[in-house]
Formats: sequence, C-alpha cells, structure tokens
Amino acid sequence: MEIKKSRSAAEKAKEGIAWLASRQRLKRGTYPKAMANLCALLGNPQEKLAFVHIAGTNGKGSTAAFIASICTEAGYKTGLNISPFVVEFAERMQIDGKMISDSALSSVLAKVKKAADALEKAEGMHATEFECTTAAALLWFAEQHCDLVCMEAGIGGTGDATNLIRNTKVAVLTKIALDHTALIGNTPAEIAKNKCGILKPGCVAVSAPEQLPEVTEVIEAACAEQQIALRCPEPEDITLRWQIAGENRIDYGGYTVGLQMPGAHQAQNAAVAVEAALALCDAGYEISDEAILAGLEKVKLPARIEIVRRNPLLIIDGAHNPDGIATLAATLKAMKLPELTGIIGMMRDKDVSALAALSDCFKLVYTVPSEEGERAMPPEELAEKCRRYFGHVEPRATLAEALRDAERQENGICICGSLYLAGQAEKMI
Repeated sequence: MEIKKSRSAAEKAKEGIAWLASRQRLKRGTYPKAMANLCALLGNPQEKLAFVHIAGTNGKGSTAAFIASICTEAGYKTGLNISPFVVEFAERMQIDGKMISDSALSSVLAKVKKAADALEKAEGMHATEFECTTAAALLWFAEQHCDLVCMEAGIGGTGDATNLIRNTKVAVLTKIALDHTALIGNTPAEIAKNKCGILKPGCVAVSAPEQLPEVTEVIEAACAEQQIALRCPEPEDITLRWQIAGENRIDYGGYTVGLQMPGAHQAQNAAVAVEAALALCDAGYEISDEAILAGLEKVKLPARIEIVRRNPLLIIDGAHNPDGIATLAATLKAMKLPELTGIIGMMRDKDVSALAALSDCFKLVYTVPSEEGERAMPPEELAEKCRRYFGHVEPRATLAEALRDAERQENGICICGSLYLAGQAEKMI
C-alpha cells in the first residue's frame, strides 16, 4: 500500500500563494461587491476589528509601520496589513511586528479559497487577487483578536478592497501625487477625492504635511462634509537634528528620536504617525509618549532607501512613481555622496521621465528587467529612454550581471525603479 506523504505547512502556504497569484489582479469600477460578499461568507471578520486606515500615493507602508509599532509599544495587540511585499509574501500580514506563520497563512488562504470558489459558483462573482489577500488578512486578524489593525489601502480609496471596513478610528492620508492615473484620476485633486473615500463618520483624519494646495482643498472639504476633525503636522514643527548616510534624528513637537530609515520624507511620515497616535488617544486609547518614541525608533522596512551595506555602499529603494523617485534623489543629494552607479528596472506602465531627478546622482547606469514577464520594460528599451537623462547607460540581461559589473566601479551602488526589482535585490544580497 502506497503511503501518501503529508505536505508541510510551508508547502501548503506556497500553494495558497500560487492560487492567489493565478487570480485576476485588478478590476475597474466602484466599491467591489465581490469583496463584501466574500467577507460575508467568511463571517465578516472586519466587523470584529477596529482600524487605522492609511491611503495615499507615497509613504503608506512606512507610516502604517510607524503607527503599528507605536500601538504595539503601548500594549495593544496590533495587526499590520501592507502591500505589496518586497522579499516574502508574509510581510503583508503582521501582528506586533511578527509575520504570519506558514501554518496560519495556509489555514486562512484555504478558507478564503473555499469562500471564493463558492462565491464564483453561486453568484458568478470573481474576487481578485488583492481582494482575496485582504480578506485573508482580515480573517487572521479577527481570529487572533487584534485590538487594532493598521490597514494600508491598495489603489485609491473609494473602490479599494480595504474600504469595506467601517470601524475606522483614524483615517490617514499620506502624501498624494500622480500614480495609477488610469484607475483613480488624472489630476492630484481627482486622486485625492478618490483616496478620501476612506474617511468614515466618527473617525479622525490625519493628513501629511506639504500636500499640494489642490489636494489640501479636497481633503478639507471632505472632512467638513462628514463633520470629522482633521489633524496635520506643520512643516515648521518638523526638525532634522542631524542627518548623515543611514541616520535620521528628528524632532517633532518635542518628540526627539532617531529613525532607522533616512530621508526628510521619513521625518514627515513619523510626524503623521505621531498625530495618528494622538488621535487614537482622543478616541480613548492609552498611548504614552514613551510608547510613541520607542515605536518610531524600532521601525525598519526593506527597500525604503535602505542602506544594506556601507563598504562599499549599497542602497536599495522601491520608489516607482515620480514623487517617490524625486524623494530618493533628494535624499541621496542630502547625504552628499559621490556619484553612484545606478541599477534601474521599471515596469512598462511607469513614467521614465521621472528618472531625470536622479541625473546628478548616477555616474553610470545599468538597466535591467524589473521582474520576469511581459510587464517589465526590456533593458534595451529602458536604456534608450534613460540616455536622455544619464551620460553613460548600458543594458544588462539580469540583475546579477549588473551587480557584478557595478561592483567593479567601486563607487557605491543604488538599485531603484521598482519594488519588484528591490525584492529581487533583497533576496540576492
């Protein structure tokens, strides 16, 4: 008699992730009904949770991580849901800084698959990859009885899969700029209106400092319409005490702390997190100044202008839209580094002209595929476009080949242009 070997938790989790990846990625339209029906079949886990909901163009993941870390330090069991992941899928679902285990992931994905299959069979509704992933996160957070969940929106706000949540304590709007214009709006004001869809009656809104004037106008109008309070850090209250490569000591309203992630933009993200924590205090949560400081200090995320090696210097960044790339350029210039070797990969739908901001940062550029498949811009095509902004550009077939050649330059390396490329680099290095 043949004995069937049982699959390990890791194998089951891998199968579940593969099932997610096989599903439709995006769909247009208003609030996705399939998501609501899918969660209903799972017992509406979102109704058992309280949320800090974060939407915006850039800084969502960092800000969500700052807030979650603060809440954990305050003694609350805190879920963190971010997207996309950089190195491994489990980054997307964390509780108190610990990623979901293989056994828990395989368990919740099996339940979501069963519900998704039933939904498709009974009503002909197809839940997308992101909807199923979000449902799995909500189910795990509910099963683990989280006190709070920091939930990062995917694309936009109004029609995003995360927007079925109702018990929002704080709604955070990080810096809003142009991205995903084909899906959520052609102007910053249109995009801001979509992202303001996360505002719920009774919550407190927190907005990033230095929003575009038209974005601020939209946010203020949306808050006034729903009669909710709006908090926003004042830029003049944010001070960089010192900033050298990889170090970032800030002061915001008396909260003086050393951040593990460089850049003035992280000082702004931290200030937004402080305001979100104070808004939670107003909502009845007990969060001390010590918890705020400790929470900010402990956060480190991959591919957020991450210095992974100092000698020779190696920086990995996942910025992939104009605002994010401009932020990377400003941070590199503030570090007063010599010109680096850039390794750049981008997706076909991204704005290559944004790379002009890096023209003074890179002495030499190697272009590579950002990922396998047709969504990545071919290195030769990207190289031709990059020659408008950089003096010396050469295509390479793989990241490994580009890294090998860049190491020979001995002047520091920055890998950028795509979160997918950043993920490749993190695994390789």
